[in-house]
Amino acid sequence: MGLDKVKKTPCGFCFVEYYTREEAENAMRYVNGTRLDDRIIRTDWDTGFKEGRQYGRGKSGGQVRDEYRSDFDEGRGGYGKIVQTKIRPRDPL
Repeated sequence: MGLDKVKKTPCGFCFVEYYTREEAENAMRYVNGTRLDDRIIRTDWDTGFKEGRQYGRGKSGGQVRDEYRSDFDEGRGGYGKIVQTKIRPRDPL
């Protein structure tokens, strides 16, 4: 989630990463223009890193992280953490 670099408060945007381009395209197609808490959701493709934009990027761009948040909004997903796991193929029977 984008946070103001001085106040550490939400700016009203976030970056979402998908495992496949198809999943990202579906989000663009089906989420863009929907409403959440009386706000219209807008989705855009990230154009990549540009100098001076560090506080507008997550993960590797210097974005202030959600760990600094003091609020908890269960209606917006709370403090959820990104979890990644690899699924191992089953052993043959």
